[in-house]
Amino acid sequence: MTKRNWKEPFFAAAFLLTAALLLNLAADILRPAHTDYGSTWDAYLCEPKDSIDVLFLGSSYAYCDWNPGVMYAESALTGYVLGGSEQTPAITYWYLREALKTQKPSVVVMEGSSLFFARYQNYTQINLGYMPWGMNRVKAIFDAAEPDKRLGLFFDLYFYHDRWKELTPGDFKKAILPARGDLLKGHTAVEQVFTELEGGPFLHPVEQGEEVYRRNLSDFSRIAGLCRENGIPLILTINPTYSQYAPEVYAKLEADVKEAAPEVRFVNWADSFEEIGLDVTRHLYDGGHLNRAGAEVFSAYTGRYLRSLGYEPREQTEKNQAAWQAAAEYWRGQGKK
Repeated sequence: MTKRNWKEPFFAAAFLLTAALLLNLAADILRPAHTDYGSTWDAYLCEPKDSIDVLFLGSSYAYCDWNPGVMYAESALTGYVLGGSEQTPAITYWYLREALKTQKPSVVVMEGSSLFFARYQNYTQINLGYMPWGMNRVKAIFDAAEPDKRLGLFFDLYFYHDRWKELTPGDFKKAILPARGDLLKGHTAVEQVFTELEGGPFLHPVEQGEEVYRRNLSDFSRIAGLCRENGIPLILTINPTYSQYAPEVYAKLEADVKEAAPEVRFVNWADSFEEIGLDVTRHLYDGGHLNRAGAEVFSAYTGRYLRSLGYEPREQTEKNQAAWQAAAEYWRGQGKK
């Protein structure tokens, strides 16, 4: 090969690599920061390796209802809520696969409302678009995303190219500077108090078809199998909610879960307000979710419950212990406001 012929493919490859890096940087700048309401992967990946005792998974019922900082103050168990809005079991499976690359929790707790979801819900773009790039994200796109969303999930600029007029200095900083952990630990606090309590709790019918339900159960079986392979116990919960299904629906779900994965512990807290210490006149955000004060009560209860099952805090570095104490103190301060 002549000198000229050798240089041409080299410069072509260098040009393509440079173009790819610039397009990726542009996508990072244009993609909005995401620090709450689920899909908080940047903060999760800042947690020290194998430092999380409890990994919480699920939908908004997970990230609104569980506050790891409060749980830590009550039980000394560390935790992180790696959920997403209306997150389906198929997406949760890929979240767990990715999460286990940096953490091996003592227990996984999955909030189970998603087993009643449709195959595709409203927030696939957010739930998958903030996953770290790698084979888990690629497989998740093909496995769990609507076909018409796949192009944008592979090329972020497709979704966010017209956002340039809204850019702020913060958008450039978050694309260039390293990600940092925070005190939220995946939790989103909501302050509203729900007052439309007459006639409740509200019972509503299951709207999904049997085929979709069975596919969700199959995806749950994959989650359970992944936990089993890694020696991690799995707990499936129905969180306290004023918007409930009939008792026979939960009984069927429990039986189906036990058939699919007998080792999974199923806990139905849907109507356990008094047992937990929740006051429906003060602790609901809406018909389904807990508000900040309700999440504090439920998170403390969850910490005590997990300790009663024998889960113990793992040893932490002095630096990480101080970070968790800061998170606990932050939420104590929020409760005094």
